Amino acid sequence: GRSPIPKTPATHEFECPTLLFPQSIFGSIKIAHIATSPTSCHSVAITTDGMAFGWGRNETGQLGLGYTSAVVPLPTQLSIPGEEGEITFVAAGVGKYHTILVGSNGIAYASGGNVCGQLGINNGGVKQIEKFRKCAVMGQVVGGDTGEDEDDVNVKIVQVSCGEEVSALLCSSGHLYTTGSSEHGLLGNGETGEYIITAGRLGYANCAKFTRRSIFVQSEADATAAAGGTTAVGGGVDSSGKVKCVSLEDGGQISLASISCGKNHFVAVEAATTSGTDVPRVFTWGSGDYGCLGHGIQADEYYPRLVGALRGPMFASNHPVDAVAGSNCSLVRTKNGHVYYVGKHRQVGEATMRFTLIDALANNSHNVVAIGAGSATVFCSTKAGVTVSWGMGSHGELGYGTGENKSSAKPKFVNVLDSCLVSAVACGMGHTLFLISNEDAEDAKALKKVPKVEKDDIAQFVEQIKGKKSDAGAEEPAKKKQKSKKK
Repeated sequence: GRSPIPKTPATHEFECPTLLFPQSIFGSIKIAHIATSPTSCHSVAITTDGMAFGWGRNETGQLGLGYTSAVVPLPTQLSIPGEEGEITFVAAGVGKYHTILVGSNGIAYASGGNVCGQLGINNGGVKQIEKFRKCAVMGQVVGGDTGEDEDDVNVKIVQVSCGEEVSALLCSSGHLYTTGSSEHGLLGNGETGEYIITAGRLGYANCAKFTRRSIFVQSEADATAAAGGTTAVGGGVDSSGKVKCVSLEDGGQISLASISCGKNHFVAVEAATTSGTDVPRVFTWGSGDYGCLGHGIQADEYYPRLVGALRGPMFASNHPVDAVAGSNCSLVRTKNGHVYYVGKHRQVGEATMRFTLIDALANNSHNVVAIGAGSATVFCSTKAGVTVSWGMGSHGELGYGTGENKSSAKPKFVNVLDSCLVSAVACGMGHTLFLISNEDAEDAKALKKVPKVEKDDIAQFVEQIKGKKSDAGAEEPAKKKQKSKKK
């Protein structure tokens, strides 16, 4: 085919990993947590002392700065209005039009678009807010509301993940809470609440408050196999072809260690027991497009369903520890650093319908410590300081560098990060964030070859957008109606 015309990236476009404002903004402050998502064009970073910084698109006030704008070009400190004393943060999650921060006090705060109730503020009538507001969590009682110590919270939130129009929280006990769109069964409550709005348009019974979900299921076939029985061919499927599932008896006691949301699906990993006798289980639910739930079929799941393929003797000593969800794929990392993939993240090729070991890494003894998945990209970083990526990266988000390919069908080295110890990867729409260790002389040496950018380097770009008001489409997300399906 015709060769593409080489493009020289603008000063604010980075086609290989670049250190963001190490002197002009962050200085000696270290970052502890990074957050973006496959459908979002904004990001959040949390420092080791609990400060939150946000940047990127802000057309619905998703950065919680009190105003809307087409973009916030530089990392800007985020805060909670009206709270006495400065609140520090431990986690963040971002969706397409919203952001949720988790405070060290165990309370979640949300800002941005709320068309489907994804902010969880217990008010579905409010379609957009531009300042962070406290989320409503079922059963959560804050001490200050009862006359007790204001720091006393009975349900302490510690983790958050957001999809396009849905959000999920985990509390310190590992219990699951969801809010937002119920399409595809995203809420994990067993239904979509689908109803007819007008001819050819469907609506869904969305939720505007974080509600605990305690029903977890497995297929009848998996239940029979676990009990030592056998399933006949065609067994476990009803007359319509839908897989029959049964509730897990210990559903109410399941404690989750990690959760990740793609565009329209979730993947969660159970916490390991203190005794170590039970192998942590993996659950998926939501949209099953391209088989991204790992059940071997393209079908939505309305309850968190056990992934039977990640059970068995081979996982007894190499159990799942965490997972990430891309737009239409899922990755699970095990204790020994192996990574299993399912779904599809490239426009070409066939989907992988069952969790499959990424043997290019496992066969070369790579111990993966960080994984990430975006709208069309996948990343794996190893304990030895090797980072690979593959997929489609038209904006340079694969990190190969200027003049290099913008896509790869197989894992390819991100050369700039050679010898850099990457502890976390977060993949967004058209961009990727890395959290790189800088603890000793060896880390510092590896970082020397990574390009840097400071405020002065992109001053012209910042000046171009400075003072611009929200573009004409900024109000669109707040006005749009729930996405509907045609019957």
